[in-house]
Amino acid sequence: MTITSIDFETANHSDASICSAGVAVFVDNDLVETRHWLVRPPKGHGWFREDFIEIHGITHEDVHDAPEFSTVAKELLPFLARADYVVAHNAAFDRRKLIGTLSHYGITCPDFSWKCTCQAARRAWPHLSNHKLNTVAAHIGHTFKHHDAFEDAVAAGRVISSIIKECGETLIFDKSFSET
Repeated sequence: MTITSIDFETANHSDASICSAGVAVFVDNDLVETRHWLVRPPKGHGWFREDFIEIHGITHEDVHDAPEFSTVAKELLPFLARADYVVAHNAAFDRRKLIGTLSHYGITCPDFSWKCTCQAARRAWPHLSNHKLNTVAAHIGHTFKHHDAFEDAVAAGRVISSIIKECGETLIFDKSFSET
């Protein structure tokens, strides 16, 4: 089974303001490929809020010479299209940003199944004090730099792999589990 984990960082609240994208591909729970892109948000969506910069550390200067998402999408979308499942922590956020950014450029989003690692972690480990990515990653013994798209994608993939190993695929992939 191929699971592709994604994460986006954004410049602001706009659904078209992706400024960083990370992808981690897991085949049968083994990490086999990763990618990371800095992304220049499109005109009108590229202002960087100070509070967002404080979270992820990315500024306008960091992405000034980066490609726009329309270019990155040519590399990123095949990872999603060939996955059995695409996962993200708080998947509704990443899904909204992906669809909003693709829509801005007039690019059709490929059809794939989404699963949320936050929701999966709530089902697998209800006893945790919260189900933020850093808390869940610490629970499984994975250390990473939080709010870095590359590192968050790998961490979310490690979370889903741990849940599959500990609880089985049914917990995540049965019909009763919400996609986002």
